[in-house]
Amino acid sequence: MWPLGLLLLAGCSAEPPESASETAVASPAPVELTAANGRDYPACADGNCEVLVSGPVEIALSGTAGITKLVVRAVEGNGIRFETQGDGTSSGSLSTNCVSTFYENGSGSRCSTGAQPAPEPTDGVVAMQLAEVRDGTAILRVVSGKPGPPPASLAPRIPTFEIPKPPFAG
Repeated sequence: MWPLGLLLLAGCSAEPPESASETAVASPAPVELTAANGRDYPACADGNCEVLVSGPVEIALSGTAGITKLVVRAVEGNGIRFETQGDGTSSGSLSTNCVSTFYENGSGSRCSTGAQPAPEPTDGVVAMQLAEVRDGTAILRVVSGKPGPPPASLAPRIPTFEIPKPPFAG
C-alpha cells in the first residue's frame, strides 16, 4: 500500500505541463569585438596597433612613409572612410579582408576572401587592415616597418630611354 502523500504528489499540479514550443531557449549573447589596444589610440604612435573604431577619430602615427596622422572619417557598412596626413594628404576607403599599403611615392591595396592574418612589417611601409566590422565598430590594424625607403619592389619605376647614336659622319 502506498502512502497517501505520494499518490497525491504523483499526478496533481495546479499548472498544465509545459509544451516543447513554450519552453524558452536562451540564445548566446553576441560577442563584443575586442582589439589588442582597445580604444587606446596613442598606442598607435609607434605605427603599430590594433584598435576599435566606431566613428571619427584622429590617430597619430610614427611618420613611416610620410604619414603622421590617420583620420578615420566614418565606419560604414563593412568598411571605413579615412584620410592620411603628413608629407601630403590622401583619402580613401578600406573594406574588411583588404590591406592598404602606403609608401614613399605610392600606395596600393589588395583584397582576398576570408579572414587574413595581420600584415608583416615592411621597412618604409605603413599597412592598414580591417580585421572585422560589426554593428558600426571596426577592428583596425596598423602595421609599420622601420622608417626609410620601401623595398625596391615598391620603388617607383623610372623610365629609361635609349638614345640612338647618330650615323658616323666622315
